[in-house]
Amino acid sequence: MGKRLYVETWGCQMNIHQSERIVGLLKEEGYIPTDDISAADLVIFNTCAVRQKAEEKVYGRIGEVMEIKRRRPVLFGLGGCIAQVRKEELLRRFPVIDFLFGTSDLRALPGIVASLSADGGRVVHTPRPIGTEEMPVARRSPVSAMVTITEGCSNGCSYCIVPYARGPLRSRPPELILREIEEALSSGYKEVLLLGQNVDSYGRDRPEYGDFAALLERVARLGVPRIRFTSSHPRDMTDGVLEAIASHKNICRHIHLAAQSGSDRILREMNRGYTAGDFLGIVHRARALIPGINVTTDLIVGYPGETDADFRRTLELIEEARFGTIFVAKYSPRPGTRSARLSDDVPAEVKDARLQEVLSLARRIGLSLNEGFIGKDVEVLVEGRNRDGKWYGRTDDHRTVIISRGKVRLGEFVSVHITGASASGLSGEPLVPAEVKGE
Repeated sequence: MGKRLYVETWGCQMNIHQSERIVGLLKEEGYIPTDDISAADLVIFNTCAVRQKAEEKVYGRIGEVMEIKRRRPVLFGLGGCIAQVRKEELLRRFPVIDFLFGTSDLRALPGIVASLSADGGRVVHTPRPIGTEEMPVARRSPVSAMVTITEGCSNGCSYCIVPYARGPLRSRPPELILREIEEALSSGYKEVLLLGQNVDSYGRDRPEYGDFAALLERVARLGVPRIRFTSSHPRDMTDGVLEAIASHKNICRHIHLAAQSGSDRILREMNRGYTAGDFLGIVHRARALIPGINVTTDLIVGYPGETDADFRRTLELIEEARFGTIFVAKYSPRPGTRSARLSDDVPAEVKDARLQEVLSLARRIGLSLNEGFIGKDVEVLVEGRNRDGKWYGRTDDHRTVIISRGKVRLGEFVSVHITGASASGLSGEPLVPAEVKGE
């Protein structure tokens, strides 16, 4: 019987997909994935360093690995952004860690694991991220296939650790991207999610690859039933991308566009490269070109020097943009970033109050938008069951729908009559299954 592998992931969808690659590599070495950490022979934590809170959660989980290792031999590796940034500091702080690996050169993992299993010791493998990597993928979802199109980022936002942890922008060759998508289609996947720290910058480092709009056009012509992408940077979003969405029914009517702030002064301090007016201009053009498009966003509250007036401008941006969903976080300084040299001068209680005010406004707008779907029929791709055992899926504009009754199957498109709404999603009953979309 093969040894058992447990992988736990924090952070963005890029990290989730990277974990799929880690599992794919180690399955080729005979490891069997398990969801039970207490039964694993090899435990890997794939980590995120974008927020201090995420980092602290990882450190809290290491204690459980210590308890397991007291009872029996277990090999423990910690990888991803925290390992890339903290390096040997982690070995000194946590003797339980057997090996560290960073955000690139994952193909070294099987050799590291084999060496430690045979000879013991400790290993640090955090090379500078360069190039892109091709490797096997063990996809967790039977419905949606994640496909990386870029790695790293070169935008240099003042608060962001990604360029330090994941290196500069590297675009994958379009032929490799298209081949991976064709393989996913032949395996029965109904949705493809194109991934990058900033998908809109695709090709900036390799002009011969074409830009992101051109790549979207090529992917759409493959006949993928649904195409999604994340994440987008307002500075790099082009009208060509919006026109591609408008031109192809199988490119979903949803963009995740991180605003981060509504204050032009704070946006300058963040080195975001646009104003609030620029951002809203993109939103208005998107809605004019693509009726019904859902725009979601990320926001930071409590950035150094953020005044009450700056924060009010963020609330005004939310009111005008009317985001379908807002992911909001309190600012936390990250090592190696320019903003970490600034005084973290917004009091914790002020950050908390601003966070709650954004969440309250987001819930009010989200509920209002979702209530507009009651009585309508929407097409839903069934993705799984929730904790209550009910089927759920998403519309093409990225709204979650709970299917309250009726027979449906995983991975099928169904037409659902919406009977209820909350701030976070919709609920309804299935009608006749809809035909799968394509070009």
